[in-house]
Amino acid sequence: MEISERVSGGREGALSAEEGGGPPIGTAWTLQVDVDGEVGWSADLEHAAPLPRIGERIEFIGADGRRQAFRVSAVVHTLQPSASDRPPVQAEERGPNSIVTDGTNATVPRSLRAGLPRVVVVPAD
Repeated sequence: MEISERVSGGREGALSAEEGGGPPIGTAWTLQVDVDGEVGWSADLEHAAPLPRIGERIEFIGADGRRQAFRVSAVVHTLQPSASDRPPVQAEERGPNSIVTDGTNATVPRSLRAGLPRVVVVPAD
């Protein structure tokens, strides 16, 4: 018996959304906690979750059980040219895409890749 058959009670096909199937809702994102205008700490979510909006409240429960309330102050999306738009490693003179220059980049990327969204929070009042 296949795993999907056992999980779905012997029925054919994939699980429905009501049964816990389907894609995860949301995306993984990075939580960045700012304290007094400086980055206090940050951590990546290990699973998909809805992306919070500016002004929403986030409650963090620490390993010791203490709760902290935060308010979302910004959501930052990071994009960069995809690997197909960057020069191959063997074409680099110093290191693979590691040198930042002050020159202008006149080329327009054909495709982009996205990093994890960064949700910036501050302690709630």
